[in-house]
Amino acid sequence: MRKKLVSVLGALAMAGAATVMTAPEASALAASPAEVCGPGYKVVDSEQLINRDVWVYLTYNSSNGYNCVVTVRGNAGTPVHMSAGLTVEGSAQKSDTGYYGSYAGPVYAYAAGKCVKWNGWFSDNDQSSYESPWSHCG
Repeated sequence: MRKKLVSVLGALAMAGAATVMTAPEASALAASPAEVCGPGYKVVDSEQLINRDVWVYLTYNSSNGYNCVVTVRGNAGTPVHMSAGLTVEGSAQKSDTGYYGSYAGPVYAYAAGKCVKWNGWFSDNDQSSYESPWSHCG
C-alpha cells in the first residue's frame, strides 16, 4: 500500500510540475506569438527565461515551411535590451536585437527538412538567456 501511495504522489507531483512549466496563455503576455509571427504560425516549443516573466517561442508554419522565433515579455514595460534568434542547420544565425517594450522578433527562416537552434535573451540590470540545442528536425 505504501509503495502505491508513493507512486501516486510521485505522479501527482510530476503533473503539477508540468503544469507550472507550461507557457502562459497568449492573453497573459504583452503580445502573443501568433500576433507577432502572423497567421498560420503555431507554437511548437517555448522556454521561460530564468527568474523572468519573459518567454522565448519557436513557432512553425506548415503551409510555407518557415519557423519564427519571438522573445515576449509577460507585461509591456520600459524598453530593455532583448533579442530573438534562429539558426537553421547549415546557415548563419538570424536575429533581432534592440531595446523593446514588449517583444523582440519576429525572426523568420525557412527550415523544412532541417534542424534549428533558437534563442532569446533579456537584459535590464541582469541578463537572462536561453539557447536550444539542435532540435525540431524535419
